[in-house]
Amino acid sequence: MEPWQILAVVGVVLLLAEFFTPSFFTLPAGLAFLVTAGLAVFSQDWRILLGALTVNLLIVYWIFQRHVWPRVKKARTETNASGMIGQTAVVTEAVDPDAGTGYVKLYGDSWRVVSDRAFDVGAKVKIVGTDGNKVIVGPL
Repeated sequence: MEPWQILAVVGVVLLLAEFFTPSFFTLPAGLAFLVTAGLAVFSQDWRILLGALTVNLLIVYWIFQRHVWPRVKKARTETNASGMIGQTAVVTEAVDPDAGTGYVKLYGDSWRVVSDRAFDVGAKVKIVGTDGNKVIVGPL
């Protein structure tokens, strides 16, 4: 087999492997192998091709790290307690930091509050963290 054929087969196998792995790890590698297979038409020397493959891998992974993976990570929706952080809640029971009382409502659920400030009923507060089954709130 010619070098370009070997590189192309490995590239296609890596692209197909991406269907079975949700990591976006084999996709950039497959693309780098295919680009190197295109360059193999001009050179048959394996030392040159392996150097070109190394450069192509670095470039493709850098592009994925800068442009693809951040967009994929942003598309994820937080579903656990950390998904509440940054949300605005409404005080349903007055928050008194000295007595340790108070409740807020978020998404139809009531949450016990931990805060270093007092808030009146109806006030809108920002959830800044969680402490067990309590939320830590602060002003908007």
